Amino acid sequence: MQLIKKIRKLGLKLGFQKLIGYEAIFSCAFCKRKLGEELYQTNDMKNREFVVLPHTEDYWYADPLLWEKDGKEVVFLERVNRKTGIGCIACSDITNGSSWIEPIPIIEENYHMSFPMCFDWDNELYMIPETEMNQSINIYRCVKFPYQWEKIGEFLKGGRFVDSVVWNKDKSRVLFLASEYNPEDDFYTRYHRYELSKKEGYISVSDLGRESDAYTLKSRMAGPVIEGKISLVPIQRSTPGIYGYSVQFCEKKEKIPGRQIKELLPVNFNSARHDNGIGHKLLGVHTYSQSSHYEVIDVQYLVYNKNKWRKR
Repeated sequence: MQLIKKIRKLGLKLGFQKLIGYEAIFSCAFCKRKLGEELYQTNDMKNREFVVLPHTEDYWYADPLLWEKDGKEVVFLERVNRKTGIGCIACSDITNGSSWIEPIPIIEENYHMSFPMCFDWDNELYMIPETEMNQSINIYRCVKFPYQWEKIGEFLKGGRFVDSVVWNKDKSRVLFLASEYNPEDDFYTRYHRYELSKKEGYISVSDLGRESDAYTLKSRMAGPVIEGKISLVPIQRSTPGIYGYSVQFCEKKEKIPGRQIKELLPVNFNSARHDNGIGHKLLGVHTYSQSSHYEVIDVQYLVYNKNKWRKR
């Protein structure tokens, strides 16, 4: 009965493919950034060339977030062990590169980690990955960029917060907008806020409560705020059957995202020329970020897993 419900949720075609051994894989596709023609400003994908970090027999990659420091452009991302399903935070240096360097694990816990949100604060670099499996907000400080980090602590224990994004900050505080799972269906989320403050060198975290009451399929953060005349916030939209189906770019309002300006859909990439570098028909796209020279987006596609079929 549960299997029938799952297939109905996915749709007959996708449900059948997964039933016979296909597996949804996430990976990261980056392209050279063209000022004024970023992916959230253009409808023409035909002339965009992407380089994809390929999955391996052991790992796939997701939630790529770019960061620049000391003349380097790097991407922090989630590296998922395909056997255990557990992710750690890894890093790849793409400075002046035309291809990916195999990501190096930099932060590992005994639970799943993803969405490595970095932020500068008081002359130091910090990271808050998603650690919802531990029901906590974990904070890490960079010791030596980009590969060495130390854990500051675990905060807001008991919370089910995912994909924290810096909303506003000053010297004394950093305000985050995160998303909170629906305990009955983790595709559905609602917005939640918390704040970091520092006194005499010690960081504390205050829970500011939820900012939306209804759980929806499009209340999950998908990348850092894009500053500009109209600041934009990437939001992940799922469907009842596909996690991370599209990225919606919405106006940044005082407390939560506002109206949608642009949406990136799988069809935008699937209808582009076949040699654009992605090489797969996409099921979904999510998690967008940019640096001075690059744009990167998370992509989802199906691959056949013979081991999965054998287990069945």
